[in-house]
Amino acid sequence: MTSEAIDPTTRVKMLIALTEELTEIISRENMLLRAQRPSEIAPMQADKARLAAAYAQSIRQVAANRTAVTGAGSALIEELRSLTRIFEARADQQRALLDGARAAGETVIRAIAEEAGGKSDEKYGGAAKTAAAPIVVNENA
Repeated sequence: MTSEAIDPTTRVKMLIALTEELTEIISRENMLLRAQRPSEIAPMQADKARLAAAYAQSIRQVAANRTAVTGAGSALIEELRSLTRIFEARADQQRALLDGARAAGETVIRAIAEEAGGKSDEKYGGAAKTAAAPIVVNENA
């Protein structure tokens, strides 16, 4: 069945299902980000990418031809709008969580770089720089 042959009610129901699935994945990812377990997100990415591609394609089709959803009924259209608002809110939350994690990571990296770069040694008047400690490798151990 081509995308043009899908009746408006079926098209809206498909969009509702895609929106619900994407919202669920993003909600689980947000929970894992809040719990500081981002490595557990990786297994969801293939499914998320597949759903996001299908969602984007469906949205583009509707945007190109608004009549594609005409006749689906106001209750279904309102359900889709409501679910879309929830989806967008979850996506905004994820963006904020990821921005926060990125900022925290950058702060740690800067702190490590500053420490590794050496700072002035305050107990000797601040003029001396601390040298990096030598590393000794004992290959016999």
